[in-house]
Amino acid sequence: MLTHKLISLLQSFERREMTRFREFAFSPYFNKHEGVRALVAYLSDIFPEFEDKTCGRAVIFQKIFPGKKHDQARLALVFTYSMRLAEHFLEVEQADKGGGFQATYLLQQLRTKKQLSRYKHTLGKVEAAQKKKGTRDSTWYYQQYLIAQEADQYFNTISERRTDDSLQRKQYFLDRFYLAEKLRDACEMQVRSRILKVSYSDPLQEMALSAVEAYQDELGKEPAIAMYYWLYRMVSNPAPSYYFEALHALNQYQTALPIIEQKAIYNYLQNYCIQKINAGEENFLEEVFQLYKAQLERKLLLEKGLLSEWHYKNIVTTGIRLRDMDWVREFIESYRKKLPEEARENAYRFNLASYFYATQQYDEVLRLLTQVEYRDLRYSLGAKALLLRTYYDLDEYEALSSLTDSFKQYLHRNQLMADVRREGYYNLFKFTRRAANLRANIAYYSKDKRRKELLKLQRGIDKAGAVFNKSWLLEKVEILAARVEG
Repeated sequence: MLTHKLISLLQSFERREMTRFREFAFSPYFNKHEGVRALVAYLSDIFPEFEDKTCGRAVIFQKIFPGKKHDQARLALVFTYSMRLAEHFLEVEQADKGGGFQATYLLQQLRTKKQLSRYKHTLGKVEAAQKKKGTRDSTWYYQQYLIAQEADQYFNTISERRTDDSLQRKQYFLDRFYLAEKLRDACEMQVRSRILKVSYSDPLQEMALSAVEAYQDELGKEPAIAMYYWLYRMVSNPAPSYYFEALHALNQYQTALPIIEQKAIYNYLQNYCIQKINAGEENFLEEVFQLYKAQLERKLLLEKGLLSEWHYKNIVTTGIRLRDMDWVREFIESYRKKLPEEARENAYRFNLASYFYATQQYDEVLRLLTQVEYRDLRYSLGAKALLLRTYYDLDEYEALSSLTDSFKQYLHRNQLMADVRREGYYNLFKFTRRAANLRANIAYYSKDKRRKELLKLQRGIDKAGAVFNKSWLLEKVEILAARVEG
């Protein structure tokens, strides 16, 4: 039974969830089946150690029906009922997190049962609670819409001849929910259409954009609408002015948006900056760096208190490129303990080696790279490339040549590597070796020979497709060119 979908689902639970599910199974309101209770109790007892020896059919059957003759059909039925109960448990758990949605369910019940006095009191409490909420995202607008809808239903129920603004408020919040959600989806559709090469049909998109522009004084003050309007303009138009408008909107309205949306917005902004950097606009490197710092300050990059090793690496790389070395060194040390335990020392040593390379402490680079474990392809490639650059800077031609030969064999062994990655690293090693060879023989070549070899190298780099660490390589070739002409 180890492969049963119930076991698979329970393996995703945390201990607290498993305990709550057991309590749920023993609640007569939700479940009265004794076999289901026995199964859930047993699975809770062995959680999370679901193994063959504890989850075999015969073992589980005897735990549920001790002393009874094995009946697989009976056991299968208990598992089916338990799976349904587990899914119902997840529904209830999610409903409990519903916030404003739960309140509307209560209002509906009170109105249906004509408990109008209690209804009016509850409605006042719900409306007051909604106003106190800090977020102003599309979900908040939708909750406000549902509450206004309920209030309008209540007004129709009591049939009093008096003015009531609930219908007006219903439309007010419906418009804002629609526009906020429409613009958020428009951003994602624009990005996915480029990445996935798909075409989306959205005939009302322009109408939504026009509505925001027509009522900019009013709608432009709504956090979610303003944020996603400028984000859409940014992802659909390369003009930097839209990026800065979106960044301004984020700084102005960030606290009014939920954490999950803040993370997505930063991701949009970072990807825009990376596209600009790849297009040669180096000033956006500082923008990316500031975005990283803002996310670190707000703990938006942490998942369960831990920082991804790849965020760690990207931040270090960006800081080094900007030569903010004191900040980088402090970051490497201060976030070391926030790395996932299984990757901590590897990530720390590799990034510290990158720092030491940037500060020309080559002995430390070589020492640390011998301690990096190469189980991950990205670390293996990154470490080899860093070692290559170190050997070049140390003028260790023999070591560099040997590394290049071994790297060719490494590429041959790793046939599953993506073509772009393979080409990028292959070209880095090939052209670095040529540059090192020219530098090693510069005193022995005639001036014409030096120029010829340099031109051949420069043209090779220009014509090549992907070249990783290309800016570093071009910098070294430029220095070499000065020596050739010297």
